Amino acid sequence: MKVFLKNLTFSILFILAIGFGISVYILQAPPLEQKNTAKLQIHTRTAVRGRPTRNSKPLAYTKDVYRFNLDRRYISNLNSGRLEREHLFSAALTHRAKLKGEALDNALEKEINWQKMFADMTKDIRFGPSTPTLEILLSGEEWLLKNAQGAGYIVVKTRHQIDVFLPDLKDAFDKNGLPLSTDLEVSTAKTNSRWLITDKERHQTYRIEKGDKKLNVYQQSKPEILTFLFQVGLASETALAEGKLTQELRREFEALKIPLSRRTQISTGKDGTSWQITDRPLKYNIRNENERLKVYLDLDSTWLRIQASDEIKGWVEKNRGTIFEPPPPIPSSRQQAKQRLLVLIETVKEKIGVFGDAENQTQNTASR
Repeated sequence: MKVFLKNLTFSILFILAIGFGISVYILQAPPLEQKNTAKLQIHTRTAVRGRPTRNSKPLAYTKDVYRFNLDRRYISNLNSGRLEREHLFSAALTHRAKLKGEALDNALEKEINWQKMFADMTKDIRFGPSTPTLEILLSGEEWLLKNAQGAGYIVVKTRHQIDVFLPDLKDAFDKNGLPLSTDLEVSTAKTNSRWLITDKERHQTYRIEKGDKKLNVYQQSKPEILTFLFQVGLASETALAEGKLTQELRREFEALKIPLSRRTQISTGKDGTSWQITDRPLKYNIRNENERLKVYLDLDSTWLRIQASDEIKGWVEKNRGTIFEPPPPIPSSRQQAKQRLLVLIETVKEKIGVFGDAENQTQNTASR
């Protein structure tokens, strides 16, 4: 019996030692770090200003990034708002059905009133009054029909009729390494000259402009938002807890050309180690991180600080663009275990506290 109890004791101590070691390993899991920064997609070519006021002069301008160019045939897609290859209508060849090769090529180019045909066969697409251009893709079988603006339509012979299609603009984007999703919105910024394609699923917008011979595709700028501003020591922590700002904090703000006004308000977070400074139209967050007070620009501010290029940093009004925050980091299994273990420890502490309070209350009652 003694041997059994001795072995049982050693086994329990061994299990406790192993459990303690695993717990220490789990509790030493590194904290989750958000390495990515939020991005601001600017909807129009926007001034970047030296400091966040409406009256300041532009420091620079954001520029959309040129990606590639396209044949003007895709104007037909942009004007119609439909980007995939789509069947528009079919028309009988009538007496031209017997023609073949070059004879049919000439007949389609010279004998058909394409303007009237489009008006009769479609509700929202007009070909235009000019003389069409018929580019032969396969003599007597397939053609590219273009109007004066360059808008193109694919014409295919099918037995005794022709079928007219929109070209495939999505395929052109795919071939140039910028695939589009299915959730798209096409808008005209300037008739027959400038269009916007907004890819809602991928949170990206493309500006397409008509050049001399081609359509130029630009990707709208999406600069990083510079949320981190500066850091100071813990000496300012006491003043912040009292709702005040130290001279050190004010100097750092002034160094970034962001002087704080007298209307500045300070609020303390629930954890007691973070604060928010509100000085409209801007907000700032201060957090105690690794024994330093780090100051960040709040994304809820009216103005956002961005990096327009490697050399230029400036401010842009938030309503000029759309903020895309990076997805939250995915914790590892060790970090998940740490979170669960901390919750378990807090639960045990609460239960021990409740038990201790109940015991003290019982002793007090008995003593009375």
